[in-house]
Amino acid sequence: MKIPKYFISCDWGTTNFRLKVVESPSLKVIAEHSTDRGIKPLYQLYLDGKRKGQTQFFMDYLIQEVRKFKTQYQELLIVATGMASSNMGLKELEYAPFPFSASGEDLLWKGISSRNELDVLLVSGVKGESGMMRGEEVQAIGLAEFLPPHGNGTLLLPGTHSKHLVYEFGKFVSLKNFMTGELFEVLLKNSILANSVVAGPLLKSGRKAFLDGLGKGALGGLGANLLSVRANHLLNGCSKSDNYYFLSGLLIGEEVGYLKDESGKVFLAAPQAVLELYKLALENILAEDRLVCFDGQALEKAVLIGHRKILSNYLNAK
Repeated sequence: MKIPKYFISCDWGTTNFRLKVVESPSLKVIAEHSTDRGIKPLYQLYLDGKRKGQTQFFMDYLIQEVRKFKTQYQELLIVATGMASSNMGLKELEYAPFPFSASGEDLLWKGISSRNELDVLLVSGVKGESGMMRGEEVQAIGLAEFLPPHGNGTLLLPGTHSKHLVYEFGKFVSLKNFMTGELFEVLLKNSILANSVVAGPLLKSGRKAFLDGLGKGALGGLGANLLSVRANHLLNGCSKSDNYYFLSGLLIGEEVGYLKDESGKVFLAAPQAVLELYKLALENILAEDRLVCFDGQALEKAVLIGHRKILSNYLNAK
């Protein structure tokens, strides 16, 4: 079945909700709308009220937000990914297993309709032996459009819980999860290190501190190194801003250090704020020709490519 000229891309994360009206052939975004009603806060509202079933509650919210588009776009098919398929979301779907094809054909999906007002294609996440993800698999199958010329390697998707996906011959074959972003946040706000670090611009001294932390983190033994952050400030006169980057280097080094001994390319895809530090880290760990970077714009485009692939698979299977 032919893909419709337009569809709605729904990226429903834990803390944010994003809708985009997309022209299928070009992936041009015709209209977009976002809120801070991610799955987590909306699920809490559902629990507080519970006047209707969970699926209907989330469908009603989706209908409400879609109606903010022009009338001609309000009945388009919606491709919904992310936490929408979790047990806190629209409807829980099982995880698809690794390995999965870069075409997206191995993902699980379910069509949901609401009183003939809205048709939603809900897409599952993916699970491996040591972790799972909901949403990043769409980024991965979108980015896979650009990977074949570079050969096999490891795709890095940094975030609150960073994902490392091994890519081989058109398939993503395994997953590693890292709590780098969440651990950094916890240490900044709720640990003894909180009084020894403060966020600031990355200056020359901060860069040096980051690389120092990176080197120590890449060797492993994170637990033994964390208190050196406090010692840096109290005993060695390191500024809190530089110490912030030292801590960041420690954590990122612990995450990516193993890649030095892996084979193949390393594909890094992240928004600019995160891309800068991960790129700096990997440039200092890897041989120059092994790193391939994709910025935030490429990552946003990858979601749309992924949604279009999933929509095509769904329609062809009908």
